[in-house]
Amino acid sequence: MEELLNIPISSASKFSQKISDAPSVVSLINQSQIQKYGWISIHDIAGTLPGFSQSKDYDRRTLSSRGLYEGWNNNHLLMLVDGVPVNDNLYGTAYTWEITPLVFTKSLEIIRGPGSALYGSNATNGVVTINTMNPGDLNGIGTARMRIGSRGTRIYDAITGAENDNASILLAFNSFETKGNEYFSYDDTRDNGDNYLTTKRKVQDGRSSNYIFAKIAAKGALEGLSVQYHEQHWDFQTGHGWLFYIPDQPESMKEFRRLISLKYKPQNLNSNFGYEFMTRYQRHGLDWNMRYYSDGAFDDFYPDGVTEYLKTHADDLLTRAQVNYNFGSESSLLAGIEHTLFIYNGDDAHSSNIDLNNTYEANPGNQFVAANPWFEFIDGKPVNTVGVFGQYISPKMGGKLQATIGARFDTQSFDYIDIYNNDQEESKSFSQFSPRVGLVFFANESLTFKGLAGRAFRTPAPTEMFGANTYSLASNIGELEPELITTIEFAADWKLNKQFNLRINSFYTDFENQIAYSVANANLSTNIYSLTSLGSELELLYNINKFSGFFNYSQVWRQDEEILDNTITESKDEVTWVPQQTANLGITYTNKKFYLSSVVHYQGEVSRRSSDITIETIPFRPQNLDAWAEMDLKVAYTPSKKIEVGILVKNLFNSENYLIKNNAYPFDYRRPERSILFDVKVNL
Repeated sequence: MEELLNIPISSASKFSQKISDAPSVVSLINQSQIQKYGWISIHDIAGTLPGFSQSKDYDRRTLSSRGLYEGWNNNHLLMLVDGVPVNDNLYGTAYTWEITPLVFTKSLEIIRGPGSALYGSNATNGVVTINTMNPGDLNGIGTARMRIGSRGTRIYDAITGAENDNASILLAFNSFETKGNEYFSYDDTRDNGDNYLTTKRKVQDGRSSNYIFAKIAAKGALEGLSVQYHEQHWDFQTGHGWLFYIPDQPESMKEFRRLISLKYKPQNLNSNFGYEFMTRYQRHGLDWNMRYYSDGAFDDFYPDGVTEYLKTHADDLLTRAQVNYNFGSESSLLAGIEHTLFIYNGDDAHSSNIDLNNTYEANPGNQFVAANPWFEFIDGKPVNTVGVFGQYISPKMGGKLQATIGARFDTQSFDYIDIYNNDQEESKSFSQFSPRVGLVFFANESLTFKGLAGRAFRTPAPTEMFGANTYSLASNIGELEPELITTIEFAADWKLNKQFNLRINSFYTDFENQIAYSVANANLSTNIYSLTSLGSELELLYNINKFSGFFNYSQVWRQDEEILDNTITESKDEVTWVPQQTANLGITYTNKKFYLSSVVHYQGEVSRRSSDITIETIPFRPQNLDAWAEMDLKVAYTPSKKIEVGILVKNLFNSENYLIKNNAYPFDYRRPERSILFDVKVNL
């Protein structure tokens, strides 16, 4: 544990620091922990940390945080790979579930709380940093791994690398496939009398993905120059359906992302001056064949149901330049500028069996007719975002107190065609100022206290502003406002002894203008509410002889709420849609060639809003979700340094648990039943 706590992190201030010294609340997870607990994704890991709770919306696994429900579209995490932002350019999403594998991860840094003062939009609830491996981190020339188990789950990993005096190269591959969490459930389908059907349909959750990662890093005269390549492909089924009609016909939902980044950060050990230049290109492509409504929907208004086909893509180019100066005595100054260019130039194909351009009525004879562009508002018109940031870290005053002061100013601007107002050309812009202050008091070598305050934001994503001529989106370019969060936090990090490390923090958050799909406005992206919350988080890390692990407990209290959309009712003093309490207990036992690990996750009761409970929904689901607990268990044997074999059992006791579906629907999301995964890892 002592070695883990002393590993330097950089996401909190862009300078190497110990976790206890950083002006943020940060958790660090290394590859050994990932292996021993059997974690498959960032989603698995974050779900065991204080402050986060696993949630679900539509087909996506999401991460709610500190009393804020996380929906399909409104992702509030920023993801970095070796310091390079990699959030999706259409939705702004950090892909924390299995489509982002952990095969090339050396360590993972997860900040809880705002990060916009350094990183800009999306860094509202936290920042996730993947630090990738180097060839020297491999055992031999590489590793191959195979995991096979329940529900047709197959996971294949491979990683290899090589280096010489001039360069190093790392190559990694991941393949994931599963039938997913298939079960019978109610959905939003109604009969001709507008009553919910009392028969259940099979939820469709099959999904698969492939990921290729490559990194080349120069040595010698070009030390600090690196290139990364990410090729990501995935497909999925839509679960309860994108309009909560479980599809009656097969869908084909495919996506891909291609990211290429170039970074130059020379290491000049003889100078206090440093700089970094980075550029990253991203293309996100969609190939969707979506089935929204069944045959005869809405009393035969759609006799052949509703199907839409969309094949399109968008590109963005991010460029960043920053400089820093070290004054000595652990004091430094950082300044930088970023620019992002987002470009959409029409669709490769877009059609439907209903009139998506005007009336939304069924086409005669189930004929498929071409639809206008998906992002018609900005077809051929770029979106520009510029961010300027600075940060000062003071020397330790009196050897005890260190201050970190930073701020960032972001502005986004674009021209668009108002397709609902005679194609009139309009302009729009958003500007945000994000300050932060962090004070760290070093009481002694084992105890630090932190006082943190910051402001962060999330600018509405392209899909929330520009979508048109589609059933997949209902965008709101005229009225949407950015989401804002203000956080004040007090924390303590106390290394009790070599066996125990205790971390405690309390927080106040004021979250404004949450963007979500409004049921009252045909799923229009809308600012629906503002929330004020208080909370506390406790975390204990331990390492006692052959045992190690963690325990954490989180609780949040609602202080106030303002409703901005009449879809939902107020809940000024009660936490809704997320658990008020969560707890996690992790333990590993290691004995020479054998280890055993277990994680117990507890989620407290989840309350609904009164608008979620109607005469129609009462027969189908309970008024509130009961508290529940799940236990995962892994056992592994290492007969030699080259081979490890193991078995992972998730939801060991096969308990029937649910995650909430917000708003007035007749179902919640059932969590997976017990599953078994056999694991074989070979070091080559």
